[in-house]
Amino acid sequence: MSETTSMEFKTFLRQIQKQYLCCYPLHCIEWEAFPKDMTWDQQKDLIDATYNAVLNQQLPIKIAYQLNFLKKLIAFLEQTTSEVHDTVYESYCDVQLRVAEDSTQKYAFKHYLLDDETHFTLRESKSFVAEGTTGLCSWQASLALSDFLLHHRDLIENKQVLELGAGTGLCGFILFKMCKPQQIMISDGSPQCVELMCESVKRNFPNVAEEESSQGKKFSWNNQMLECSVIPWDAINEIEEVQDLSPEILLAADVVYDDSCFDDLSFAIDYVFKLGNQKVEMYLAATVRNEHTLNGFLKKLDSLNFIVAEEPVVPLEKSNLYWDRTTPVKILKITR
Repeated sequence: MSETTSMEFKTFLRQIQKQYLCCYPLHCIEWEAFPKDMTWDQQKDLIDATYNAVLNQQLPIKIAYQLNFLKKLIAFLEQTTSEVHDTVYESYCDVQLRVAEDSTQKYAFKHYLLDDETHFTLRESKSFVAEGTTGLCSWQASLALSDFLLHHRDLIENKQVLELGAGTGLCGFILFKMCKPQQIMISDGSPQCVELMCESVKRNFPNVAEEESSQGKKFSWNNQMLECSVIPWDAINEIEEVQDLSPEILLAADVVYDDSCFDDLSFAIDYVFKLGNQKVEMYLAATVRNEHTLNGFLKKLDSLNFIVAEEPVVPLEKSNLYWDRTTPVKILKITR
């Protein structure tokens, strides 16, 4: 193998590893772009980067995903190589043995790799709706918003930031570590979500100093403050921590899929802008599942004299994170 080919294969391995560990949807993986006629050693390297990756062995991703990934990989290798490596079949058999046990588990891990030294590990629900909330797993708009802000770190650096409907807290964790806000409060109306966030903080920031707050917990790290708080949108004006924070930047992702929440959400947005003397900037990421629903929310904002401008979504080739782009995501900048 030439040196160039070797480097290309290493790049491919890193890409597939990132996709595998965050459970990137299998239909989004470019299987046709996989190297054809992979050597015996390359096949072993591929399994070591995915199924045998240390992160996956210690804190495994969803078993059903692993099984289906390996099934597709075997089908690909059987068509494009003269011989499939034993470890590929062995890995598939190992996963099959764990299917029954895994069926009783409500949660699995996902690992979001940003670079060689930075990753975030979250325990997430295996179901889109669990314990009465949709916030116990990460959604594509949260990944899109994180990616956008990683490309515009100056928007967050040294700022007071509040995220509404943060769910698993992934976006907030990424910004806290990589964009250096002065203080960031990640909030959700679900106590279960906030409890899961706090667990994830300790896993991803093991050296944080922790203290209780009236709505959740506060964590300090590298002269920055991260707060995980239960904040119902319709009662945000009663939360002292929000008043104390006085956010300069307001964030939200995947929160406009249900028009029954629009009054409460717009109340919360309106309150935060008034708190900041109308100088707040909001960045909202919305997955466009239904244009009518999104337009209904935009009309609501217009009636409250907000100005909405669309920002460019980070293209796949420049993205730090992988998410399903089958359904489009819009990044909206909201000012007043």
